[in-house]
Amino acid sequence: MAKLDLVHRLADGRRLGYCEYGDYDGLAIVALHGTPGSRYKFGVADQEARRLGLRLISPDRWGYGLSDAPAGKPGLAAYAADIAELARALKLSRFGVVGISGGGPYAVALATQMAERVDALALVAPVAPVSEAEERDGVSLFHRFAFRGLPRVPGAVSLAFLYFRGVLSVSPWWAARTMAARAGPPDRVLLAQAEVRDDLARTFLAGLASGVRGASMDMGYFSRDWRLDFDAIKMPARMWLGGQDRNVPLPAARMLANRLETLDLIEIADAGHFWVTKHYPQVLEWLRATLSERSDWRPNTAS
Repeated sequence: MAKLDLVHRLADGRRLGYCEYGDYDGLAIVALHGTPGSRYKFGVADQEARRLGLRLISPDRWGYGLSDAPAGKPGLAAYAADIAELARALKLSRFGVVGISGGGPYAVALATQMAERVDALALVAPVAPVSEAEERDGVSLFHRFAFRGLPRVPGAVSLAFLYFRGVLSVSPWWAARTMAARAGPPDRVLLAQAEVRDDLARTFLAGLASGVRGASMDMGYFSRDWRLDFDAIKMPARMWLGGQDRNVPLPAARMLANRLETLDLIEIADAGHFWVTKHYPQVLEWLRATLSERSDWRPNTAS
């Protein structure tokens, strides 16, 4: 049975909320939700994780749900320190990492800052460094505005997510219609399904319950240089990217894939941004196989 709504107190007193899914004696994976999102993102993968012998540790990221945001703007690299503290509390010496959408940059940060402890990196429809992708690289005007322009307007991102939270609280169906407005055909099909729509609404509402600080911080980080050493990533890595994903800039994601020497890029031509909602087994099976192959793997053992 999943362990929900757990809270770890960090050394500085901040809360770090998380859930655990799957097999609690299995191979550990830190699973990072998107923007917006919450600790409930990987609840639908609970049964599959148990089948594969995986322990999914799914935290609320900074400013979402039960997790407090740090003071100031410490940057993506600093997020690894919080996860390292949680890993010590859970007696994990080594683990895999998966980041979906807006969780992608944070997953990359963990892999760069904790390379000696992260044994596999999975990225699904990730946000990538838009600041490095120029117009000639094919990044659309919409994505340049959303990821570069809007975050520079004081209060604009907060206002957008406050509106989205209000729509969600009134009608998950209408929120799905809002998300589907500029989505590709594969995503419109998924968002029309009640179980997908309701699970996304629950995940988003839990993340935005305490406000929109998390989403605002995300967009601020995504809009500028990540200040991460991509060359530090030496572990096996894989990215799944939908050819009809209109939520994230595909050219930027491909550029990131090219920057990571150990990463395999899997492009699915007829998939959209929410492809993973029906394909968690594919991602988790790769993580299970990769972690199992690491000769020095010692699950759930403190260093």
